[in-house]
Amino acid sequence: MKILYIISIIFLMACQNDVSKENIKPQQTKDAPTNEVQKKNVEQPKQITNGIVFKDAQGNILSDAQKDSLVQYMDNIQALRRYDQDNNNTEYILFQNYEDLRGFVPDESIENLIEENKLRRSGGQGAVLNKRINDQWKDQPLPDGDFLQMIDGGVKSFSEYKGKLLVINFWYINCGPCIVEMPYLNQLVDKYQNEDIQFLALSFDTIPDIKSFLNKTEFKYEHGSISRSMMYDFTPVAPGHFIVDADGVIRDIIVGAPRNTELILGKLENLIEKNKK
Repeated sequence: MKILYIISIIFLMACQNDVSKENIKPQQTKDAPTNEVQKKNVEQPKQITNGIVFKDAQGNILSDAQKDSLVQYMDNIQALRRYDQDNNNTEYILFQNYEDLRGFVPDESIENLIEENKLRRSGGQGAVLNKRINDQWKDQPLPDGDFLQMIDGGVKSFSEYKGKLLVINFWYINCGPCIVEMPYLNQLVDKYQNEDIQFLALSFDTIPDIKSFLNKTEFKYEHGSISRSMMYDFTPVAPGHFIVDADGVIRDIIVGAPRNTELILGKLENLIEKNKK
């Protein structure tokens, strides 16, 4: 599975869409070196795994020199960002205009990107991400399958949490805002400890790393690990909070942390009370 985002850059940008590996053809300025010249002057990188990869509009892996040349000579450069689970790479595919994507992604998707660009200009990237995540997940059921590697060594599926209200927190160890809000999430667990509400924290970190973190930092949620691609599919931004009803349907979503961190407690309390039966 490959998860893909569009990013608007001065070098890194933002937007999301699933695409194939077909070509994107950005326009070159008259001063920009062609790919053929670059290929003659720079040795082509070998297959990369477990890293960050830059590709041109034809899907060729770019060396640092080739990437820097495109960034320097192309105006208004943008990129497609996707996570390649096969090679465990984060890929950036450089292009110039939305119209360059015709034939590469469906026309409907391009129109959505143009709409999101307008929303970004008026409400910022946060508004775009919130809209996209809510459009994809709000009022939709959690996916089936034994995806959750629990810290006790077991494996669970989301279906095992049906029957009670479920509050999910998406986080990871190196996410500063995630860590800052944990004391407030602990207060939430304490407040509802005698009610039929479950609290589940999911990270793409490994089980040993999560255990090591929890030895130093109190976080009272139940803990599990999911794949990076699955977490990015739920939300490319952390922290994220999903409120799931007893039937396993996602009813409310909070993405990102408020400027005043303590406000997350009230926001989550309001959503829990709203969704309690």
